[in-house]
Amino acid sequence: MQQARVNTQESCDDDMLSQAFLKDVGTIMKPLNIVMATLTISVLSLALPVMTLQIYDRVLPNPGTGTLPALIIGVCVAIMLEAMLRVGRSYIVGWNAANFEHRLSCRAMDHMLSSDYSYLRPYGVGDYLHRMSAIAKIKEFHDGYALMVFVEMATLPLFLGLIFYIGGIQMALVPVLVLCLFAVVQLHIGEGYKKALDQRDTADDKRFNFLIEGLEGIHALKAMAIEDKMQRRYEDLLRESVESTYNVTQMASRTFNLSAVFYNILVALIIVAGALFVLGGSMTTGALIATILLAGRMMQPVQRALGLWARYQDYQLAKQKVEEIFKTPAAANQGQTVEEMSGVMKEGRLELHDVSFSYGHDDHDLIENLSLQLEPGEALLIKGGHGSGKTALMELMAGICPPRKGEIIIDGHPLNAYERTALYRHVGYIPTVPVMFNGTIRDNLTCFGQIDHAKVLEIARLMDVDVDVMALPAGYDTRVGTHDVDPLSLSLKQRIAIVRALAFKPRLVLLDGADRVLDKQGYDKFYKLLAQLKRRATLVMICEDQNIMALADHVFDMATHEKGPNVTSVNEYVTYRYRELPL
Repeated sequence: MQQARVNTQESCDDDMLSQAFLKDVGTIMKPLNIVMATLTISVLSLALPVMTLQIYDRVLPNPGTGTLPALIIGVCVAIMLEAMLRVGRSYIVGWNAANFEHRLSCRAMDHMLSSDYSYLRPYGVGDYLHRMSAIAKIKEFHDGYALMVFVEMATLPLFLGLIFYIGGIQMALVPVLVLCLFAVVQLHIGEGYKKALDQRDTADDKRFNFLIEGLEGIHALKAMAIEDKMQRRYEDLLRESVESTYNVTQMASRTFNLSAVFYNILVALIIVAGALFVLGGSMTTGALIATILLAGRMMQPVQRALGLWARYQDYQLAKQKVEEIFKTPAAANQGQTVEEMSGVMKEGRLELHDVSFSYGHDDHDLIENLSLQLEPGEALLIKGGHGSGKTALMELMAGICPPRKGEIIIDGHPLNAYERTALYRHVGYIPTVPVMFNGTIRDNLTCFGQIDHAKVLEIARLMDVDVDVMALPAGYDTRVGTHDVDPLSLSLKQRIAIVRALAFKPRLVLLDGADRVLDKQGYDKFYKLLAQLKRRATLVMICEDQNIMALADHVFDMATHEKGPNVTSVNEYVTYRYRELPL
């Protein structure tokens, strides 16, 4: 039996996945256009030095020739063409950058949504935000800017050859030596720049995670009156982040300052050496001025190339973060479509055969060799201490996480054979804390239109959700999920989540402490609903409420992996009575 977890592990080990994807997304660039534009710009940029050489060496000694107007017109045309090509090239590079970032961001989000949850869970939200933000840092190496710099560097022999032609080998050696020295110094600085970038990213990850966790638990912070302590902790993290950012800024500033210094050194050496050659008669004044212009033009691509090399250190770190997104194993492959699975009878039969599970790359199995069988209509209470794997077992049954080994069968079919939408019709999972998505109450109830509104209203009436929602000014069009303060109580949010999970009338219902956040009204409705589901659906519960526990037929102990009768149910501890309502 081929296990889904084995497949995902093999995909995780495939380092070429993300690299191939980046290459695929990078094909949106039009390299030929950029290469041709850059080569043409480089050739046109020779117009001004050549015109200067002609003016000083031929026009000024012979003012009556009438060639000056023609030279000026030619140079103006060349400058205009160069400017137009630069604008066009900038447009192409900018469009490539926007297109690349958009496509890669969409693909990264799609990959995360379809990834194995057990590998996503160990990381904080700040980690993923930082990884997504890293996409913007790698675009300039996939939008054509890097290609443009490489082509400009390839044209350096053209400028150097022209300097050699008009100034001789002695004059050509001056820019060569200065540029080589400049490159060596910049490479040395780049090593420190890489370390500074690494420290900054580590500090930012800590700060982002702390910030998000603090905002998510802001109510608890205020209730415990520990705002000052949390503020001190954030200040410490911010200080570390600011110091690392300062170091990066200093290193980058040093790079650009050295560029200006070496440019001045280059010009000064050319002037000194050229003056000596002019006085010695081996070089003309026009050739000296043209050499200065050509040397300055040579310095520009070198500055861009070394600046690009410095940013390449940041690119490497950002690329690693983006690749971490795509290295996350995909969820188990669902082999059948909704239409193919629609004929499967919903019974609620559940089987687990020798199931083992661990989160992410953890070598220690949280669940090991667990086997369990539930017949349709049975109610099972799961017991175990903190960290025993109760919630993990629920996530396995719900198909959120795949087992490392073993098999889970629902209604006679392996769980990984169900397409996600089809599985949702068979299994209803209700966690402890309700999740509200950014949208309206109607969007949250219907999963943004995936569930028929009439089915939702049928269950909503049983939980009195319709009464409470219609009491709101905007009714079902009330927006939620955009901020912590909204008109919905936590109990109402949980009832909405319950309605959403039960709208398809699944025959396997998983309750992971679903009653903990309910108020008395919500609890009453929820208990009556569970009592109606009894014998009509298979119930798997993690609960500490005695009334709900009494609904169980069996108790499964996570420590012993043994399924036994529920003593509470046998003793008829139930204190609630309910009336039959049609489901």
